[in-house]
Amino acid sequence: MNHVRLKDHIKHSSGERKTVCVTACLTALGVPVNSFHYTGTVLDSRRESILRRHGYAVRSRKSKMGKNNSVGKLRKAIQAWDDPAGTKYLVVVHGSGYCHAMLLDQSGTTVIDTAPRKRDARKVVKVHAVYPA
Repeated sequence: MNHVRLKDHIKHSSGERKTVCVTACLTALGVPVNSFHYTGTVLDSRRESILRRHGYAVRSRKSKMGKNNSVGKLRKAIQAWDDPAGTKYLVVVHGSGYCHAMLLDQSGTTVIDTAPRKRDARKVVKVHAVYPA
């Protein structure tokens, strides 16, 4: 899977941003980097709109996770979910004073993480199943 990794966040004069982590996740899913100008904040829904525009179904899986779970617990939980073959999971986590997006596969393995951790205890904020519509 190819992905584009920006050197730094791009902040436009309008205040909108194209973030490093979301751009890497979107391009890893095959969304061309020049097909979107903004990824918004990691917590808004702009990235889901971009994926839907490029032929993906995007469904929240946060209710399957429960509350106060870490990425480590999510990796185990994903393996029991019955999403379509080839589903990827767009995960938003809390870091030290920031939010961050990463991409996992159906076995819970990291596909894209621009800020990897050896032992990942970051709190999961959002989880979306992403698969071809």
